[in-house]
Amino acid sequence: MNYLAIIALCVAAVPVYAQSSANMLAKAQECIKDVKAEYAPDGRQIVYDIKAYNNNEGSLVVGGDVSDSTAMRATVKALDEADIDYADKINLLPYDKWAQVRISVASMRTAGRHSAEMATQALMGTPLRVLHKGGDWWHVQTPDGYIAWIPSSSIVAKTPAEMKEWRQARRFIVSSPFQTRAWRTPTTKGLRDVVSDLVNGCIVTVPGNEVHVTDGRIGVELPNGRTGFVDTDDLTPIETWAAQNFDADRILDIAYSMEGTPYLWGGTSPKALDCSGLAKVSYYANGLILMRDASQQARTGRRIEAANWRSCRPGDLLFFGNARTGKVTHVAIYDHDGNYVHSSGRVKRNSVDPESESYLDTPFLHAVRIAGNEETPGITRARNHPWYF
Repeated sequence: MNYLAIIALCVAAVPVYAQSSANMLAKAQECIKDVKAEYAPDGRQIVYDIKAYNNNEGSLVVGGDVSDSTAMRATVKALDEADIDYADKINLLPYDKWAQVRISVASMRTAGRHSAEMATQALMGTPLRVLHKGGDWWHVQTPDGYIAWIPSSSIVAKTPAEMKEWRQARRFIVSSPFQTRAWRTPTTKGLRDVVSDLVNGCIVTVPGNEVHVTDGRIGVELPNGRTGFVDTDDLTPIETWAAQNFDADRILDIAYSMEGTPYLWGGTSPKALDCSGLAKVSYYANGLILMRDASQQARTGRRIEAANWRSCRPGDLLFFGNARTGKVTHVAIYDHDGNYVHSSGRVKRNSVDPESESYLDTPFLHAVRIAGNEETPGITRARNHPWYF
């Protein structure tokens, strides 16, 4: 075979190789797409930034960040079963990096900048899984699984050993429905004697694991080491809070205590909150952790059709939205006789009963029952959450 013939054969082989490479890339991309649809459909809960591409040498590479080990294993399995030859550059985000909120209410955003949309909030003492540790902003996951960015000034880093120590420590949770304070001394109460404000759901420890009560106040330590004194009536031992059974009156009492509180997109504290934030805060007071958004909460519990609203019980969640598509955009907490409490402009009362003077014509889609469905997907008793105990 002469030299020209060899060149011709090589040139002819190039399109075949290129086509094979393109086919392999397409197969890898299809595998990734399928895994994402099954294991990581909700970007609010899982980071799944996996991409397939050909590098400068023409080799197939699969790489990127994933926050869930199950999704990562499913990706590798799918690629292997498709007999795809690739360079594995998949990065599983850490499970052993921790932080805690150091202020009463920390706002979290969809991106690492103050101008980004607010996604949610977290309360003092809340344990956070750190996915990316940056400078001014950290990428974190909350106990309900929600992923967002938080200012580093709002949190304090914790080692796994420190988190283990915290889980075993004497801790108290703020159970007062109203905003309270940590004071500098057991007796001071002046405007310049405040260490920190506190809201329902904040978690504090006691120095040295020894509870000391002086003049009706307990000495406490905040997550970043600050110390102060909180009225005993405003605190409950965390194990007592976590041991609660479902209590619709407790949930509704907290919700009604916030009546008139302004609506805030992304808000999940008694200071200001959105509709699903009201549900989260109210249920959290009962030791239950709900999903973050209304559209997520709507897929939990036991479904009750809208036409059967008269069978709803106190504490059930009511969902509203687009009657044509079924898209959920709003949630409320049911009380009785068609009445409910919700956050829309402010926390207020309305009714699903068309005969009621407080009826709203926003399409009512369905309800869900949380009671009796604890520890089903999206409904977690705090006492069973490994980040807390």
